[in-house]
Amino acid sequence: MFSLLFLIATLTKFAPETEAIFLPYWSKRNHSETSFHIPFPTLALDNSPRRSKKLQHYFDLATNYSLDYRCATGLPISIAWHVYSPYTTVYQTKNKGSTGLTVDGMFPGILKAALSGCCNKNSDVLFGKLSKSVRSVENDIEKDRFDLTFPIYGYDNSDIFRDRPFISIVKAPRVILLVHNDQPDKTQTHVLITTIANAWPMLVFILVTASLSGIIIWFLDHTSNPGEFPPPFLRGSWEGFWWALVTMTTVGYGDRSPKSALGRVFCILWIITGVIIISIFTALVTASLSASTVQIFKIHGSKIGAVNGSEEFKLGVTMNADMKVFPHVMKMTEALLAHEIDGALVDNYVLTHSLNLIQKEPIRIERYIDHSITYGVVLPKNSSRFEKCVRSFLQNHPQEIFEIIADNLVPLKNPTDDENQQLKAAEGLFYQEDVFSLVMYIGLGVAAVFFIAGFSWEFLYRRPKIRNQRMQFAPKGSYSVSEDEVKLHPRDNSKHATLDMMITEYQVFHDRLIEGLKKLRDKELAADRNANGRTPNGDDEKVAV
Repeated sequence: MFSLLFLIATLTKFAPETEAIFLPYWSKRNHSETSFHIPFPTLALDNSPRRSKKLQHYFDLATNYSLDYRCATGLPISIAWHVYSPYTTVYQTKNKGSTGLTVDGMFPGILKAALSGCCNKNSDVLFGKLSKSVRSVENDIEKDRFDLTFPIYGYDNSDIFRDRPFISIVKAPRVILLVHNDQPDKTQTHVLITTIANAWPMLVFILVTASLSGIIIWFLDHTSNPGEFPPPFLRGSWEGFWWALVTMTTVGYGDRSPKSALGRVFCILWIITGVIIISIFTALVTASLSASTVQIFKIHGSKIGAVNGSEEFKLGVTMNADMKVFPHVMKMTEALLAHEIDGALVDNYVLTHSLNLIQKEPIRIERYIDHSITYGVVLPKNSSRFEKCVRSFLQNHPQEIFEIIADNLVPLKNPTDDENQQLKAAEGLFYQEDVFSLVMYIGLGVAAVFFIAGFSWEFLYRRPKIRNQRMQFAPKGSYSVSEDEVKLHPRDNSKHATLDMMITEYQVFHDRLIEGLKKLRDKELAADRNANGRTPNGDDEKVAV
């Protein structure tokens, strides 16, 4: 189980004044033959002035005898390292009755194999120094106190590091940018609407070109087709604008079409032009939607974390990032989770040793950067024979070295590889964002109110009004229809119903006209009787109407 071992002075009574060092620690792990074991009495730490007698004895041997001599005669060899998994890892073990730290990882495995092939069989690493950072271990190189110093950043074509022999051991092929996976998307809807609104010049261009096209088609076709494009300029150009707009968007409704030859030629040209214009506008809106739903992470100007003194830090500086340094990867990821930094740069081998960071925590791989990083070991001066042997071993045993590297790696799979980040962001925009949800709910409410108002107007006002009008203007005794005819007449909202109402109104008007004429006739006859002093006979009362 992976945890943090807080190594303090009380852990090693031999270094009471040392500073605290954070170490990755695995419980229930044993010392292996591919790792180094440093007993606590022979372990040196940063800022630790006190040394055990055994450690002092080893230092004296290293001072008096070169690495080449000790390698050939089987005398103790020393290491200096800093913890940087999976290149170097540390855990506490007990080996041959001595409790201490076991140094494991790629470098111990490869160097252990090289020592067995280049040195006396009795040669072994018996003492060393644990540094808290790469800067600290680099500062000890010039003192030539330790034989093998690793892991050190170097270059492929470089054999020298601070005037000491440098041997390239491992190369990480790329750098990975880690970012937080739950970045807030609260402003995406606003950004989307604003972006589309900013496309108003294109909308104006569409309306202007449609207006010009409408005037041209009216000019070309109003003499041949006055019914659809009337001769008056205002009416004709308006009809032409309508035709141009629907033609460029849907290739026409068919309600209007040019009849003249020139008008049809222009129609063909306008259809092609309109499709191109609408395609440009559609592409503009699509690009705006894509840009607003998926934020492209920009390294330049962002706060990016990296291990202090690492090659990743140098890479971030060259990319104009606001670099923040951390003593180790754990501190850096804690800062990333706390949103203290925007991203973190690590090489892909380091990330494979911390897969739980992207599997359990809201951290995802944003991108891979093709930038190889070379790690190597630095030897002291006057170690040419050992240097030559190690270089030869690395060249002659590539498969063995590759297997050691593979044993310390875990296949890396980004949990977000199977996710379409653009689709995920779009779903977050249209289904989860508060602003869009509010607009959706308001729209549903307004639509519901309109439906209720429409049904209320239909059943409580319009239909009762139609019934009252029919009853008011219903035909009287002089006008009647059979029951079969009534069944054939539609009651509502059709041309037949309108004709029925018009017939009914005409019949009422006709009946009232006849009644008025009869009253006028009777009045004139009564006046004639009074003037002649006689009563008209039955024949006189008959008036043909």
